[in-house]
Amino acid sequence: MHDRTKMAPDLRSKLLPLLCGSLLLAPLCAQEAVKDVLSLRDGRKLRGVEITAATSTSVQYKHRNTTAEVAASLVAEIEWDHPPDEMAQARGAQKSGDATMASNYFLTAAGKTTRAPLKSECEFLAAQALQMGSVKDKAASAEAVRKLEEWVNANADGFRLPDALLALGRAQVAAEQYPEAEASFKKLADETLSRSWSPIWSARAKIGQAQAQVARRDFANARSTYRSTLSALQSLSEQERKSDEVVGIQAEAMVGTGDSLVREGKFDDALSYFRDEIGRTAESDAIRAAAKAGEGEAIFLKAQASGAPTADLRRAQIAFAEANLLDTVGGDTTAKALYYTAMVLLALGPDRDGSSVRQRANEYLQAVIDDHAGSRWAALAASEIKK
Repeated sequence: MHDRTKMAPDLRSKLLPLLCGSLLLAPLCAQEAVKDVLSLRDGRKLRGVEITAATSTSVQYKHRNTTAEVAASLVAEIEWDHPPDEMAQARGAQKSGDATMASNYFLTAAGKTTRAPLKSECEFLAAQALQMGSVKDKAASAEAVRKLEEWVNANADGFRLPDALLALGRAQVAAEQYPEAEASFKKLADETLSRSWSPIWSARAKIGQAQAQVARRDFANARSTYRSTLSALQSLSEQERKSDEVVGIQAEAMVGTGDSLVREGKFDDALSYFRDEIGRTAESDAIRAAAKAGEGEAIFLKAQASGAPTADLRRAQIAFAEANLLDTVGGDTTAKALYYTAMVLLALGPDRDGSSVRQRANEYLQAVIDDHAGSRWAALAASEIKK
């Protein structure tokens, strides 16, 4: 008996468009559901959801026939379903160190999506890319400031508002707009309290404020601000304080205190601080690594100021090597240690370290540029490698 439910593949392909055009059969051809993924900080993943709105305090989404929301502070990452191809191209440009191209790709992606939360995300990433790529370029940093201010003004309660305020302050520091930077960091701290964001944002704001104070040589207040960062972290749960992210902030605050002594030219005080107050009491390898890098920097800069004795340069070299070994995260401490390892080699020169000293130094500098493109050490390495 002939089964009329079956038909030849070629005939089926011709009839399918007609079926999809029928109002009666429209549900059969409904557009495939959006399948975003929300990764939460506790390790859970909400899969197959459609994010409909995202603010600084909550992320709203649909799942099947229900709507729900999750606190923004619990969201670690958003994986967007079928984002514009330009987002991946932007990531590639960032990795290669081309901030302008990355920003342009993100803006193109923003123009290609009709989803408001994704559009806002792309526009923020475009502005952030400029900030990350202009750490040591005053003019480029001023452009990043302008773009970030535009985003903040247009997204007064955007999901990325805390990130944008932090990036804005950092761009203002790089552009040498210190009062404006401190105002941005203060706004971040104030908004953290008023909107009940994670205390981590308050700690980040204080780190940024202290860095602005160091940049304008207000060292005493910078040290006080760094210490207040540690107080802000105390309001976190014990489990949160053990996270890599929080340990990193703690290390940055503790080391920042010593760095301010280095910037002030108080090298002996800095060495004492790094060795005694941090090095012997640190509870994690990340903090011990940062202390070693700070110790090496103090030794190196003091050596430079006193004629670069070989013994002191070798001591600095060893400290940077120890910092590299201890910093298993491979973050800012590693970038700093690699940069200064190159500078030690150049200070030793071919007479004390062989004819290939420039080549070896450039290899360390290139590693900083390739692996730590968003850090200030990458900008310094790029400037040095051109010499």
